[in-house]
Amino acid sequence: MTTALIVGGTAATGLPIIDELQRRGYEVTVYHRGQHEVPGLADLEHIHGDPHFAEIIAADLGGRRWDLVVATYGRIRLLAEALIGKTERLITVGGTPVVRRLPGVPGLESDGYVDPGTSLIDRMIETEQTVLRAHAAGHYVSTVVRYPYVYGPHSVLVPEWHVVKRVHDDRRRWLAPGGGLGISTRCAAPNAAHTIGLAIDRPEIAGGQIYQVADDRQFTFREWTQMIARLLGYDFDFVDIPWSALPTPSTGGMFGGGGSLSALPQGGGPRSHNLLSNLKAKTELGYTDVVTPEAWMRLTLDHLLAHPPVIDGVGNHLKPEEFNYAAEDRLLGWWDGVLASAPSDVGAVVTQRHAYDHPQRPAEQREG
Repeated sequence: MTTALIVGGTAATGLPIIDELQRRGYEVTVYHRGQHEVPGLADLEHIHGDPHFAEIIAADLGGRRWDLVVATYGRIRLLAEALIGKTERLITVGGTPVVRRLPGVPGLESDGYVDPGTSLIDRMIETEQTVLRAHAAGHYVSTVVRYPYVYGPHSVLVPEWHVVKRVHDDRRRWLAPGGGLGISTRCAAPNAAHTIGLAIDRPEIAGGQIYQVADDRQFTFREWTQMIARLLGYDFDFVDIPWSALPTPSTGGMFGGGGSLSALPQGGGPRSHNLLSNLKAKTELGYTDVVTPEAWMRLTLDHLLAHPPVIDGVGNHLKPEEFNYAAEDRLLGWWDGVLASAPSDVGAVVTQRHAYDHPQRPAEQREG
C-alpha cells in the first residue's frame, strides 16, 4: 500500500484532503501538535510533535519514509529540507498574500511576487522558493498550492460568526462601507482539497508548479453576508456608508479579505477587490468545483451552530470588541443624522438623453 503523511490535518481542509488521499488508496499518517483532535481521524496513525523546529522535525520523523507528503502546517521551509530522502512527492500549502496584484484583474500565478518588505510575506515567498528549488534539484517532485480564505467546519478563522450572532441577536441593520462591494477570494474546503487531489494525479504536469485554489463563483462582501443570513432565514437592512466617514482603518482580512478594514466592530470587508484566478488549475489539472458555496456554507453553519466559537480573541481570533453593538449604534445614529441634514437639492435627478435617436415617424425626405 502506498503511504502518505499529512502535516497538520486538523483544520478546515484536513478531513477533505485525507478523503482525497484515501480514495486514491493511500495509508495516511497525521503529523501535528496534538492540540486539536477532530472527529474522523481516530483510526489513523498520529505523530504528535512540533513541525516548527528543525531538530524536533528530525526527531519526530526519524528514519521513516512516505510515498507522498502533503504539508498544510508548520514551518514548511524547514519541512521541505527535512523531507529530502524521506519522500518522492511533496505538496505544500501556502497563502495568496505573496501574489502581486494587478489593478482590475484576477491575480495569476504568473504575475510574480509582491515587493519585499513585510517580514511574514517575505518568509512565505522564501518558503515557496525553497520547495521549488528542492524540486529543481531532483530531491522530490514538489507542488505549491496557495490558499485564499478557506471556509468550512474546523476552520481556524470563523468570520461567519459575525453574521450568525447578529442574526441570533436580531441586529437587522448592517453597516456596509462602500456598499459592501469589495470582492475577496474564498474557497470551500473540499474544493481546495480537490485541487490537491488533482495535483497528486498529475505529477508530470504539477511538478515544479504553483496553483491557486478558489471557488468558481466569488461574491462581494455584501453578497456573502446576504447568503449566510438567508441560509438562516434572515435578511439584513444594509446601510451604505462611505469609507471616508469611518474611523481609522486597521489591517486584516474579514472573510479572508486582506487589505484595509474599517474599524467597525462587525468588520467592513475589503476596500478594494482581492480576487485571484483558479484558471491554471482548471486548464492544466481539469479542476471544477465539487461543492457549491451555498451547499458548503449550509454545512459550515450547521457545524458552527452545534459548536459555537468562543469569543475571546485567542483560538479563533474572535474578540469581544468585534460585537460592540453600542459602538455600531452610535455610528448608525450619527450617519442617520448626516443623511437627515443633507441639503434637499443634493441627489436631484438629472434626465440623461439616450445617445441614439428613436424616431416615432418616418423622417422627411431630405433634398440632396
